[in-house]
Amino acid sequence: MPTRPGSNSDSLFNDASPRTLNYSRVSSFRSPELEVLLYSPHVRIEPTSWASRSIPIYGDHDVIGGKIILGSNCVSGRVVLNASGAFISDGGGTGKQRHIFFSASKVTHVASVSDASRKGIRQMFAGRSRQSRSTSIIVDSATRAFPFMFDFGCNRRVGEILPTTLYPSDSKSLAVEVSYQITATWEPLKLTETPSSLMIPIIVQPDPDFHSLELGGQGSWIEIPLSSHRPVPIRCAVTLPSTLKFCRASSIPFFVVFTTTPRDTLLAREVAGDATITVSVFSQVSVVEDSPYTPTGIDTVLSDRSSDSRSSRLTAKRLFKRSRSKTSLSSFQSSDSTRSTASQSLPSLPSRTIFSDIQTVYTGMSIGFPKRPRHTSSSSKAHPTLEEARCLPDGLYKDKIPLGRDILTSFNWGGISVKYYFEVSVLLGQDELRAKVLLRVT
Repeated sequence: MPTRPGSNSDSLFNDASPRTLNYSRVSSFRSPELEVLLYSPHVRIEPTSWASRSIPIYGDHDVIGGKIILGSNCVSGRVVLNASGAFISDGGGTGKQRHIFFSASKVTHVASVSDASRKGIRQMFAGRSRQSRSTSIIVDSATRAFPFMFDFGCNRRVGEILPTTLYPSDSKSLAVEVSYQITATWEPLKLTETPSSLMIPIIVQPDPDFHSLELGGQGSWIEIPLSSHRPVPIRCAVTLPSTLKFCRASSIPFFVVFTTTPRDTLLAREVAGDATITVSVFSQVSVVEDSPYTPTGIDTVLSDRSSDSRSSRLTAKRLFKRSRSKTSLSSFQSSDSTRSTASQSLPSLPSRTIFSDIQTVYTGMSIGFPKRPRHTSSSSKAHPTLEEARCLPDGLYKDKIPLGRDILTSFNWGGISVKYYFEVSVLLGQDELRAKVLLRVT
């Protein structure tokens, strides 16, 4: 299971009180040893075999906060809190593959007053002045709760987009699943005591208010020309909203136009009636992980040189003890040069694609350009001039592509990426003009 490098860090966690989040929903999850409270802006009620439970729902820019409450029988041990996101793909014959793209953890050591006192006495007599990396918390009968907070976007890199939760039943085009969960584990210090663990599912979905501000209106448009392998007497272009960002609940408006060069009325009629316009939107899913490092021939030579250098230093030290300073100086210089050469010769770790899939979201076709563009004049009664009419394209094809909530959102996180492309093709005889545009679906 590939995991995002450097993601296993407690830097995402904050010990501030979750009450500052001002979330109105509280979800409770219990086991005999501990209870976890999660504060969220929304919840989803899901029925189970014995009772209904509430699943916390967060936006991709929300802060997740809660509280862990230990039972009275939890005296000495540690609490391990982990938040993770998994991308599950169907590998066909190999079965389902689970890829961890997000992971953050925090460990809290818990000790009773007597255990903490004995530990302090042992450290005092042993002369251990060095502080431990993990802070132990002394627990009494009044304090048994530990608040926590973490933010999805704390360590977000440039260009990284967090995926939203997707269930297998929701996806009609891809056999994939995106799930998030929080795991709270109580690990007792004594082996005679029983550990306990809670696996809590959470839902991550885009914040409509945030993305509506981000996307803005579609007042501006961008025109992208279509290209061909050889020169043709027509020019084609597709027009899309300039943001190139679309919500799953919306649609993609577009225009395809053509113009003959030079202007030819007969050719324009032929293209407008016989051209085949094909428009499609497809997704490309890929999972990339770093390949295991294997020593190269250069590394073997450097290793041999290093071992020869060490053996020569040992021989020189035994035979020439009186000139040890000169021999050591030359050995250090040789060692430094070897290390410098080794650091410069180390290649970068290659990456390999372990999963890749392309799925079609929409495909549409039109025979000919059914419309002719009209000139928009500032005055409703004024007719366009001859120059304005001459500048208009010879043909226009206009349509909208509906999306749906059953598709994945665009994201790039921890070696897993989902990209969407808008592709348009205009076929006229043996000539074809094409364009491919990268989109962002939220």
